[in-house]
Parts: sequence; C-alpha cells; structure tokens
Amino acid sequence: MYLNYVSFSLISLIFFAISAPAQKANKNNPNETFSKANISKIQGTQFTARVSLDPNSKSITVQIPNQKVVNKNDNDNNKKDNNKNGNNDNDNNKKDNNKNDNKKGKDNNKSPNAQIQNLQKQVAQAQAKQIQMLNSMKIATEWVEVEIPIKETTKIRTKTPLQVYDDKGNIKKYTSEELKTLKGTNPALPGYEVKLDEITPGAVVEVTLNRSPGNKDDDQKKDDKVFATMIMVIGKDATFKPPVDNSKTKKK
Repeated sequence: MYLNYVSFSLISLIFFAISAPAQKANKNNPNETFSKANISKIQGTQFTARVSLDPNSKSITVQIPNQKVVNKNDNDNNKKDNNKNGNNDNDNNKKDNNKNDNKKGKDNNKSPNAQIQNLQKQVAQAQAKQIQMLNSMKIATEWVEVEIPIKETTKIRTKTPLQVYDDKGNIKKYTSEELKTLKGTNPALPGYEVKLDEITPGAVVEVTLNRSPGNKDDDQKKDDKVFATMIMVIGKDATFKPPVDNSKTKKK
C-alpha cells in the first residue's frame, strides 16, 4: 500500500510531541484511530501526509499517520481486570520467587546434568512467554489531523503533471513545450505548478515548513510562526474516505 512509504518517511523526517484530545476509533477499521494536534506540536521542517479537507487560501488540513504497537486485548475492561488482579499477582509473584529460591537451593545439590536440564527448561519457558507476548501485539495507525497555515508565497506543486483526458477519453501526452509551460513561473523548482483548488482530499503531499521567529517587541516572541513554504503532491491514498456531511442530506 502506498502509505507504507508514507509511514517510512514520517519515521525519518518528523517527530511528534502530541498532547491531543481523546482518540476516536474508526468503525470500519478498528486498527485506526483519529486525533487532532496543533501545528506547534510538529518538530521538523518536512513530512508526508494526506489531505483530509478541501484547502482554502489560509490553510490546508492534513492527516499524518503514526504507527505504533499495541496489545490486541488492550481495552478498558482489561485495565479494570488488571487493577483487580494486581494485588493477587504481586502475592503470587512473591510466592513464585520463594519457590524459585528454594528450587535454586535444591538445584545446587543436584548433578550437573540435572542443572543443565533445569536451565534448558527455564530458557524454553522464557521463549514461550516471548512468543505469546508477540502474538498478543498488533500494529495500529493513529491519524493525527493538523491544520497547516499557508501564505501567498507558498509554492503549490505536483511531482508529475496532472492527468488530462482528450476528446476520446485517453490520457493526454504532453509535449516538451507544454511541460515547460506547466513548470510555471519558477521552472527551477521541482515538479509542476498547480492551483490550490486542484488539491483534493485523499491526495498524498510532502509539506515543507518554515519557522520564522516572532517580532522581538511581541509578547509572544518565544513562539515560532510556522507555515508551509511548499506543498508537493506526490500521489493519492486510495483508502481515504472523506467524512460524510449529514447536514447536506435532504429531508424527505
């Protein structure tokens, strides 16, 4: 899936320090959750994401995937059970430790072969616990939604020319002259120039940020003013489904 590349890019390009509200689970995919974060929580200057809403002249809203390992049975009920069983587990662990200490004392008096067999048994038990633990884990994706400010100077580009169809329904093949024209007013920049309204939800983009310090006379001079200097469309996430606006549903 294309988002495998996205996740890899995120690991190498961006690190989050997110203090987001409670996560919302995706009913269609229980391995996905959604949360929101402020632009100030992003560290770094470049990351890959997918567009979640139609952009406007002031900002573009994107969702950034954050993959993490979670327990398959990790839920509120298990947390309650763990709290109830916590004391019992501690008592059992103490008993087991006492038993193990007694066994170790006895093992010291056993023959070398018996001690080796005992060690092999302990190793096998440890390996079985590790396998059981790995089987109980899964990869979950948390989509963190962030609103990125843009300015008039923000460059809107696409890695490859937008697909245009001719009268016969075939994808148009651009000439070299047409490709030069599509490069826009800044031909030295990578990709091709596009308009902001040509970026649709589901588009996968590379966002480059600029951090300019605030005015020294400003009370918020410690805060950075962050905005996108370039938005490069690099593909499309076919799995993305835009949110349904129920307010537009006609009443019968």
